[in-house]
This record gives sequence, C-alpha cells and structure tokens, in this order.
Amino acid sequence: MRGDDLLGLPVVGPSGQLLGRVLDVRLVQDGPLLGAFAALRVDGFVVGKRRLASRLGYDRVDSQGPWLVSAAVRRLTRRNRYLPWTSAVLESNRVTTELTDLPALPPLTA
Repeated sequence: MRGDDLLGLPVVGPSGQLLGRVLDVRLVQDGPLLGAFAALRVDGFVVGKRRLASRLGYDRVDSQGPWLVSAAVRRLTRRNRYLPWTSAVLESNRVTTELTDLPALPPLTA
C-alpha cells in the first residue's frame, strides 16, 4: 500500500464512531541511508476533517504567512488529532483503532 492510498481513508474508533479521515501520513527517518534515499517508516497519521489548510500543508508549521493566515489556519485545524502507528489497524477501506480519544498533533521536528 502506498501513502497516497491512505489519504482520505476514514478512521473508526472502537465502537464504530468516525473519528475523522487520514489527512497526512507522518514519517520518521531512523534507519540508514540507502544510496541517495533515506530509510523512512510510518510514525502515525494526522486525522481530522478534510480541510484545505491541511491539504496545502499549512498545518505542518507553527507560523505560516501573515498573522491573519496563521490565525485562520490554527482555527481550521484545531481539531486535527494524531493517531500513532502502533495504535492503528489498516483494513482495506478504513483505519481502525482502539483509542477513543486521539492525542493532539505533536510538533514536527527538523
């Protein structure tokens, strides 16, 4: 399965409630370099409602552009949550989890 196949999949909690959709896949590089490429693994998913700000990447950095844009992006993405890979179960047409309350998005590190 490719990362693109995961985007938009519904994320369902233990009692069948919809927690949101996969908006982004977070990767970490913790392996060796493989030639010119980095060894990456999936760390988790950004889950929320489909928002233009998320699709354009505005929720990936704390401050983006003028304060008005930054404030609007914070408001639009405030309910986005994080689903760790260790708590996710991939199915053919959805992602399930036993978590009922997803944690807040962790900050990205460079």
